[in-house]
Amino acid sequence: MACGDDLKTQLSRYVDGELSAEERARVDEHVAACAPCRELLQIFQKNESLLSNALSTESFGNAVIESVIGEIKREALPVEAKPVEEGATEWFRNRPAIPLAAAALFVIGLIVVLSTSHNRDLRKLEELIASYDQKMTVMRSDAINAKAESDRIFAAMRIERATQGAPERQPIIAFLTPQQLFVRASFDPKLYGSYDIFRRGEGESNDRYVKLNGDRRLESPEYFDSAVKPGYAYVYKFRAYRSAKHDEFVDSFPITMRMSRVPEVAAEKSIRVHCVEIGASHKVAKFLLHRLVHGKTVTEEFVVHPGERLGELRNVAGTGPVDFRTNLTLEKLEDANQSLAVRFTRAVLDASGREQIKEFKDGTVEILTEETDAVISSRPNLRALFRTAGSAQADVDLWRGSWMQVRSQD
Repeated sequence: MACGDDLKTQLSRYVDGELSAEERARVDEHVAACAPCRELLQIFQKNESLLSNALSTESFGNAVIESVIGEIKREALPVEAKPVEEGATEWFRNRPAIPLAAAALFVIGLIVVLSTSHNRDLRKLEELIASYDQKMTVMRSDAINAKAESDRIFAAMRIERATQGAPERQPIIAFLTPQQLFVRASFDPKLYGSYDIFRRGEGESNDRYVKLNGDRRLESPEYFDSAVKPGYAYVYKFRAYRSAKHDEFVDSFPITMRMSRVPEVAAEKSIRVHCVEIGASHKVAKFLLHRLVHGKTVTEEFVVHPGERLGELRNVAGTGPVDFRTNLTLEKLEDANQSLAVRFTRAVLDASGREQIKEFKDGTVEILTEETDAVISSRPNLRALFRTAGSAQADVDLWRGSWMQVRSQD
């Protein structure tokens, strides 16, 4: 249940006893986990209790009458005046219009006071909710960035182990996913201190190289390229600088990587599923679903238990109804060892350990390369296993911290 105006109405109806048993149960479950909504519910209950007590027939009538008589006694006592006799109480009781008018004024005043206090509390709570949402957004973004950085370091460490001993100036490319490559070259760190990386399409001339790292040089000869497309081939090379000068450099050999072809789904017809967290109890998992709507990426969080379908129709603020339904049903959550599958492209060496020349083109030596598939190490992780529509058993898995693209169901 998302926090919003609809929830405030639900909480008000909850206090008034207008919800069904099922609706009350959903509200109870939500406020148990949401501190701002729990505070709002307590405010509603407090105001309801004050108003109910104040308007209770017997205590309210007697309190108002005694209060009015006491006020008259205090205001009608100049220095030499005599106190109002006790018979005045009876006089007021025999004239019910006066206490009723006073009661009406008291009720109006009470409502004004409660309304003012209630509105002030609501504004305060809305500010708390806005602040809470902002903090949660920042924390969520930080967690995703930290996870991405952790995966990057994990991949780099294992690729480094696998590529130790590579000849000088030899680039090595590791295929990580259909959307990402890791490119690394071997240079002596005692001779070179900064680097640039260039890329062009296969078949393009050397003057078509584009620098990928912008104006700032790399501190090490490695680069994650997440702007590649399935089915395309790319040529990479590094430039290593001996100093801050632009003319003291040496280039690595160019090397080519051909990306695998994968079935592509139109952006507006697909949903990106990101596994954010899996509970240690293996009973619940949290996912972020991203969908492109009218050129804008819309993101919603879903908490799913085994046996439940991932995604639903959501009314997104500023966008309207968005269909996040997928054909994935969460089958189970489990501990497992995650392996990193990579594809290397490396130079082919001759018997003396030198690169074999493929051809000399446009003033550049092109070396002979080969591709090798490998699985590099593993680490403990948690994963979600899904059953797709029409399947009798789990046939899709997603590791914590990873994502995949699936077709939407609308």
